[in-house]
Formats: sequence, C-alpha cells, structure tokens
Amino acid sequence: MVWLLFFADGKGLVMDWLEARGLSTTWVIVLTAAIYALALAIPFVPAVEMGWMVMAALGTPGIVAIWMATPVGLLVAFVLGQNLRDWPVIQRLQQRLDEAFQSADDDRIRSRLLRFSERYLVAHPYWVLVVLVNLPGNWMIGGGGGIGLLAGASGLYHPVRFFLILFPATGVVSVAMLLGIYGRTVL
Repeated sequence: MVWLLFFADGKGLVMDWLEARGLSTTWVIVLTAAIYALALAIPFVPAVEMGWMVMAALGTPGIVAIWMATPVGLLVAFVLGQNLRDWPVIQRLQQRLDEAFQSADDDRIRSRLLRFSERYLVAHPYWVLVVLVNLPGNWMIGGGGGIGLLAGASGLYHPVRFFLILFPATGVVSVAMLLGIYGRTVL
C-alpha cells in the first residue's frame, strides 16, 4: 500500500494499462467501487486501506469513485445496524454500556471519561461520527463497518444526515490525492 501511494503517485497506472490496450475502464471502476463499498460495510475489514490502493492504481476516476463509494458502504453497515437493533448481541452491548455509564459515579479517570463521553456523544453525535471515521487505528473499534453498524444500532443518527455528513468527513484523503498532495516532494 505504501509503495502504491508514494511510487504510483496516484497517476493511475492501471488506468494507463487498460487504456493502452483499448479496454473499457468504466466497468472496472464501477465494479471496483461496488466491491469496495461492500468490503467497507464489514466490521474489522481494512477496506479504507484497500481504497487507498485503488485510488493510487486507478488515478483520478478511481479517487472519485472510491470517495463516492465510501459513504455508500458505511450506509450499508448503518442500515444493517438499524435492522439488527433488537439482536441479542446488540442488546447486551447496549446493556453493558448503560451499566458502565451508571457505575461512573466516583472521581476516577475512567468514571470521568465515561461521564464526558456520554454527555458529548448525546450532545454532538455527528461530530463524534466524523472523528471516529477519521480516527487513525479505528479498525480497533471495528473500522468503518463497525462504526456504521453501531451507529445504526444506537438510534442516535438519522439515515439521511448520517449519509450526508460522511461525504465531507471521508473526503480528506480523496481531496488531498486529487490536489496532488501525496505526489509532491516534502523537501
């Protein structure tokens, strides 16, 4: 992945190869974006890293396609989470979280962090979503698929707002690649 980002430079080497042979690139991009969106919806799958590789390999059309497919994949996980809200595993997770919040009544760091997170999550759920989606290492909490699944199961988010907030939230790397920031030398 690092090799593709820094040496392929997002110039679309795969696209150049396909075009040199007179092959259609549209279906390659659409199919790749659809597979990426489905992979992103699965918790703990490092789909974002796969998306970076696709962006580097397919160039500008791939960057735009992956950027557009990212909110779609997260929405798939979100809808799945909404439909699994009554599932026993989700109910147990919600119960354990409620118990943790209720037991946070002393002045220990854990209790203070739990009280802060409960207040902030309820007051600003969409900002929390933006931070979690862009958090390095978010694979530890389930990655995009896990975040989308739990966001849907939580009931804190409206599906349309969830979808619309993800376009700017997931566009940071895409815009940087479109502007050529990854291709510039640092020194």
